[in-house]
Amino acid sequence: MNLIKKAFAGAFFLCTISACTTMNSVPLSNYTVFTEDLRRDLEAASIPLEKVQFFNDKAINIRREVSDPNDIKVNPEGQITMSNGKSIQTINVLPFTPGVSLGSDSGSISVSWDDTQQDTKGMKFNLSGQNYFLDVLPNNKFDYKERTFDLQSGNGARLFVKKDLLKQVKNSRETLKGRKVGQ
Repeated sequence: MNLIKKAFAGAFFLCTISACTTMNSVPLSNYTVFTEDLRRDLEAASIPLEKVQFFNDKAINIRREVSDPNDIKVNPEGQITMSNGKSIQTINVLPFTPGVSLGSDSGSISVSWDDTQQDTKGMKFNLSGQNYFLDVLPNNKFDYKERTFDLQSGNGARLFVKKDLLKQVKNSRETLKGRKVGQ
């Protein structure tokens, strides 16, 4: 009986600990937020953004309802019917999925997570403060591959990079003590 109580207590303890960890938690020991300062440092070191491995810190889930135009019929009374119903397209990007920059301009970076190489525009991240956040339209709408999706989760997702990238950037800093007249 005592063994059963210990087993139950152990199982309860493991369930409690596993419930405290989430898929969206940031393993800060390996990653750092991609900031505007880091972008400037990379540009100063002549490292193009296309050579940087990006990661997202939150799950990004987008969804849209799709219907095949061949399935839509109009009956003699003018009512629209669908012969095969509708289908739902869902795209999921798990936290810390690797992505690459497809292009950038001042204040934005477009990152692709698509491993099929069919994504030509990527998901847009805009600069807000010092961080790059997923570009979300009003009413939680999201543009991707020239289509509008409903953003299910991922609002506030930021770009991250591995801390190893920081070793590639050589910063040289010095403090100037001032200069007096006549010296």
